[in-house]
Amino acid sequence: MRKSQANLFSENGHATLTTALQELYARYGEPTYDGPDDLLGVLVQTILSQQTTRQNCQRAFGQLLDKFAGDWRRCQIAPRADLEEAIACAGLAKQKSTRIQALLARLEEERGDYSLEFLREMTPDDARDYLTSFKGVGPKTAAFTLMYAAGMALFPMDTHIFRICERLGWLDAGQSSKQAHRRMEEMIPAGQHYPAHMVLVRHGREVCHARSPACEDCPLGDICLYYQDLISK
Repeated sequence: MRKSQANLFSENGHATLTTALQELYARYGEPTYDGPDDLLGVLVQTILSQQTTRQNCQRAFGQLLDKFAGDWRRCQIAPRADLEEAIACAGLAKQKSTRIQALLARLEEERGDYSLEFLREMTPDDARDYLTSFKGVGPKTAAFTLMYAAGMALFPMDTHIFRICERLGWLDAGQSSKQAHRRMEEMIPAGQHYPAHMVLVRHGREVCHARSPACEDCPLGDICLYYQDLISK
């Protein structure tokens, strides 16, 4: 496929996205959504996951639960140093502990308890707007929490997905995070937001690397503008 053909094909983002997901599901299998989870717990874990590994995030969240016996009030009113110690392995402990305690304090003040379950009754857009009103909760964190814990049709964009979307021509490099999230949410077929997110993240980790991507081992070469540009030179 010549570069001009790839560009024409990529103009219909929905078509190339459907093709890409079919190819990726064929390679990796289609991830299955396991059902709802606790919204507040998932949000706290997602905050902890920022700029750290999955293993460190899980370890930090487990230590937080152990430290405060799963009691969010104890976590909220504890000395900041105690929370920082519990989550230190996830990095940025001072920043993350401040944000977690501020989140818990606001929930207690506004709602009278430590729960985000009321978000299930909101539209996805309203629920996202509520979560992003908290400091440290951006579009990706809000979208992942609501997609993973509530099954909402939102699409969190991490660095792997941004990279793949730009290389396939679905996004422009200059688009803001908010614009990118909304564009991709509209493109993803109904019922596919969770499996699409998971399979694209896996593909970014295993094949479509930031540096030296394994393009020869990629099933998306025929629709990838980045690869078509490489082979045309």
